[in-house]
Amino acid sequence: MPGAEKTATAQDVCGKQIERADSELTSLAIRFADGTGLLLLAAGDAAHPRVSMTVVEAEALPGATDAVCAVDWGWIAGSTITRATASDGLVKLQLDPAGPLSISALLYQGKPFLAFQPFKPAR
Repeated sequence: MPGAEKTATAQDVCGKQIERADSELTSLAIRFADGTGLLLLAAGDAAHPRVSMTVVEAEALPGATDAVCAVDWGWIAGSTITRATASDGLVKLQLDPAGPLSISALLYQGKPFLAFQPFKPAR
């Protein structure tokens, strides 16, 4: 149903091909070729930072506006998620052909933010 969203599990994203991605300090929005998307958000508090994952229709994904933390995600476009694992504070994606991508929730001045490893392709 259009506009529907649900909390995502790692299994929900396996086999999906990435069309593009945008990020800000507290979010990563991944648009899939099938018209759906994955929104990862830094959540929680200083005692328990976490990564929330929500599956949405691609049109519901936010566009990046935070130029301070701009990342060029073009290197993951066209990759397929072949494996995914998730815990409260860490999401690991295996991308073919781009390789591994880890998204974690860390703290800055007591507030959660997302950290990416790697944030650019290995050379």
